[in-house]
Amino acid sequence: MKQYLTISEFAKLRNVDVNSIRYYEKLKILLPAWIDPQTKYRYYLPDQLVLLDIIILCIRLGIPLKDLQKYVDSSGSLDKRSILEDGKAAMQKRVAEMQLGLELIQFNLDNMEQNQAYSDNMGIYRREIPERFLIEKPFIGSWSDVGQKENAAMELFQYAQEHDLSPVFPAGILIHPDAAPNTFSFFFQVLHPSSGEDRIIHIPAGTFACIQADLTPDTQLLELLEKHFPRQNQGTVLISNMLLNKLHFNSRHSEIQVPQFAF
Repeated sequence: MKQYLTISEFAKLRNVDVNSIRYYEKLKILLPAWIDPQTKYRYYLPDQLVLLDIIILCIRLGIPLKDLQKYVDSSGSLDKRSILEDGKAAMQKRVAEMQLGLELIQFNLDNMEQNQAYSDNMGIYRREIPERFLIEKPFIGSWSDVGQKENAAMELFQYAQEHDLSPVFPAGILIHPDAAPNTFSFFFQVLHPSSGEDRIIHIPAGTFACIQADLTPDTQLLELLEKHFPRQNQGTVLISNMLLNKLHFNSRHSEIQVPQFAF
């Protein structure tokens, strides 16, 4: 093998675009072994393929190329072990994110299928609902103020995300009729409840008496509840959004869910 490789020959050996090689030079992580002073053509040594392999590996592992310099010590040697260890951690994070994404997709598909099965129900009906974990935020403010309710709900969603609770739809409202006075909370269902989170509410699997309603800013929730469930005077009532693609309180097709023991 001849001593020098042209930039195109060098790139071809690893099936890399020539422009990528030029970009690596611009980042000062893969410099030409020699530049012809007359033609300005770049030439590389076969030994530099090792460095190119590491760059390709970094790209696959998700390590930013601009950070590659931090793995070079004062003697110019590349710390390959640290690159691999950091790459492993980055890859594990990506795998975990993909697993969570798959979990969220499957949950939403299952939820859509379950809601579809009850979408045509009229009047009160019974529904078996699996165990749920909810994160709630008591609402303090004017119930007629749509913007205030929107902000409270979004703050709750963001809090759940920041604490890795994996919030999902359905979202909705919790009513505690046994409280004095009656209290309202917003909730999101979460897939990964934390035992140390005091906002988490456990809703056991069970039978719920349900009815569907379209909520608007003018809806009087307690009157609506009393109209359909006059004997309900204890326990937590859920008003759950049946649509996955909306988080607006101006109009929402919802399902009122009353625990069977309280109906």
